[in-house]
Amino acid sequence: MNAHGESTTASSLEQAVAWRMRLTESPELFRAGFSAWLDADPAHEQAWRAVQTPWMFLGEQSASPSVVRLRRAALVHAYNALRSNWLRAKLRRPPVRLAGAASVLIALVGGILWWQHRPLVYTTGPGEQRSVRLADGSRIVLDASSEVTVRYTADARTLALVRGQARFDVAHNPLRPFTVAADGRKVVATGTAFDVNLVGSELRVTLLKGHVVILPAGASVKPFVPVGEPGVNPRMVDVAVTGIPPNWQRIALDPGEQLVLAEHAPPHVTRVNLRRVTAWQRGQLVFRNEPLHQVLTSIDRYIPEPIVAGDPRTAQMRISGVYQEGDVDGFVGTITHYLPVQAHERADGTVILTYRAPRHLAAPASAPQIPAAGAASL
Repeated sequence: MNAHGESTTASSLEQAVAWRMRLTESPELFRAGFSAWLDADPAHEQAWRAVQTPWMFLGEQSASPSVVRLRRAALVHAYNALRSNWLRAKLRRPPVRLAGAASVLIALVGGILWWQHRPLVYTTGPGEQRSVRLADGSRIVLDASSEVTVRYTADARTLALVRGQARFDVAHNPLRPFTVAADGRKVVATGTAFDVNLVGSELRVTLLKGHVVILPAGASVKPFVPVGEPGVNPRMVDVAVTGIPPNWQRIALDPGEQLVLAEHAPPHVTRVNLRRVTAWQRGQLVFRNEPLHQVLTSIDRYIPEPIVAGDPRTAQMRISGVYQEGDVDGFVGTITHYLPVQAHERADGTVILTYRAPRHLAAPASAPQIPAAGAASL
């Protein structure tokens, strides 16, 4: 490109940055002038795309005050730097000016891309719960000792449950799927509420309302809309998906259904009591004929030191009951009273449960119903 062309390109970039700033401040006031500038020269349109493309990458998150400040600061910096380059260019060759303008724009693109792809991380500690309102109006409630990462783009809402349990209430947007990855699976929704729970080697997905589909984590999902033709099951959704293994079938849930995915076992869908599933949001833990080792995995989220089954026989004992989160003494006292188990506390605070032979009766073959406050209502 000749010197005149380079000068024109750099000038157009400067002007595009200035117009972006004006339109951010007062779009109605500057809209007519911007349109006239855009039509005046094909180079203006090219320069505008160079500035506007990274600007739009922020999607809906651009409405948050912190992102607005970031974009404003980036444009002020870019404009000032470009003006400075223009003044210095009077004493140097035009290529220096153009290189300076390009470097500022690259920095602007890189900064906004970094902001877009930077995941937001939400965590809770033992016994802590947290409610988070996301940029699109969706809500996450994290149970104790849990972690969720969030990435939002213009056409996708991508989350991951790294550990623990969380409830997701999804703001409806059929053109922007909401996905939660957990344990090698992906839960896909547009507007619904569901609970995802990682318990040891199990993944439990419970649909509270709306509809979801469960896919392998490597599947690529494009925007989908519910199928609304007469005679079609409303829970089935039209999902544009690629990357699914030949032997995999997507799983759709109805409200009140729970999918359990465990190692070395086929997917299992059952109907569940939603009040029991969401009892953790009210500070209660509800178990129905579950092995003690799995119960202990859930309880460990709420206490600073773990409770451990000290032998295989104890680990496989089954129990049912309702417990208050964090009540270690109450839980251990109840377990040792109703099961042939004894407790020993180590110096580091860890509680070890081990089998003890019952005095008169063999250990119960099925889960004893252990009375606890609130059990009748659940």
